[in-house]
Amino acid sequence: MMEEYFLKKHHSGCTGMFWRSDPTGKTRIGSNSNWPRDGATLRGEVEVMNGEKWLRATGVKQQGGEWVDAPANAYMPFDYNRHYYLSETP
Repeated sequence: MMEEYFLKKHHSGCTGMFWRSDPTGKTRIGSNSNWPRDGATLRGEVEVMNGEKWLRATGVKQQGGEWVDAPANAYMPFDYNRHYYLSETP
């Protein structure tokens, strides 16, 4: 089931987060183009791998932009290093 999440962060620093490859290592990310910037909305399917929650992304909408396809096999962790996290959209 497709779901949407906001990319948020706990503190200042970077301006976004690069896509991640498949955490199982079975596939590689197609490219790292159009990586989510602060305030982006991501669309995809939630997967749990090795006890961690990931979003297999199918689309990204940068803040103030339009929906575009995410690169093939692009993943985003729900929490990254207590810096970035995915939050449900209303």
